[in-house]
Amino acid sequence: SGMSGMPMGGNANSVVSNSGMSSMGASSDNMSSVSSGMSDILRIRLEMLELDSMMESILSEMETEKVRFNVLLNRSIDSKISVPESFEQTPFLFDAASTMDKMADQNPMLGMINEEELAYKAKAEMDKKMSYPMFGIGLQYTFINKSKSVVIDDMGSSGMNGSSMNGKDMIMPMLSVSVPVYRNKYKAQQRETNFHRQESREKYTNTYRLLEAELYKMKHQLDDASRKMILYKKQLELAQTTYNLMVQEFVSGTSDLTNVIQIQRQLLDYQLKNVEAIADYNIMATSIQKLISFKDTE
Repeated sequence: SGMSGMPMGGNANSVVSNSGMSSMGASSDNMSSVSSGMSDILRIRLEMLELDSMMESILSEMETEKVRFNVLLNRSIDSKISVPESFEQTPFLFDAASTMDKMADQNPMLGMINEEELAYKAKAEMDKKMSYPMFGIGLQYTFINKSKSVVIDDMGSSGMNGSSMNGKDMIMPMLSVSVPVYRNKYKAQQRETNFHRQESREKYTNTYRLLEAELYKMKHQLDDASRKMILYKKQLELAQTTYNLMVQEFVSGTSDLTNVIQIQRQLLDYQLKNVEAIADYNIMATSIQKLISFKDTE
């Protein structure tokens, strides 16, 4: 009986030892959970500080751009500028043939070169006519006052001037002929003007080609921005779905905060890239309108 009591005492000690180990394990888990929660809170605070700094930097940059915009408009730097909270894609349809025709007809630079060529053409015609003999016809009108001088008539008698022509104005027809002596001078001017006219034609063609190349470059950038908008829209939808799932997993304890923050950063990055793509598209559409100088968007 005394021998049988010894194992019973050993079992009791074993139970007490296991119970103590279980309580220590539970306490360790609780401490680990508390430590993990504190690290998550600190990590969130770090993210908030970084985002606050980025927001202040962006707001400061916006104020600088507003000042530059007011200076460009020759207004007071304190003038208010209405900035929308969001903006949409500008509707714009690009047709190559129609756009090139409008650019040739309405672009100010091409119009200036075309008018320059017409001016040289008119000057060439003037130089050509200046080398011809010039004829002039007209009338000369002379005012004549009455004269009181003594005249001697045919009979030798003297007396006051009683001529019927005395005091009458005189009208005389005039005819003039001017022959250019230095005709080679005018011929040289004609050749010079023709060279300038040819230069204007070459300048027009060269400018037209450069504008055409610039137009198709803008068209490529316009299409590229459009493709990016489609891509970022799809990525936004997937990132939003992933973010929602990640938050649920974090709440249930199957995921940590690092994964949630990472996918949230990706979501914000896609949103920013989508807005930048819309801005690039609108800028390219406006640049094309500026290049071809028309306001309607067909």
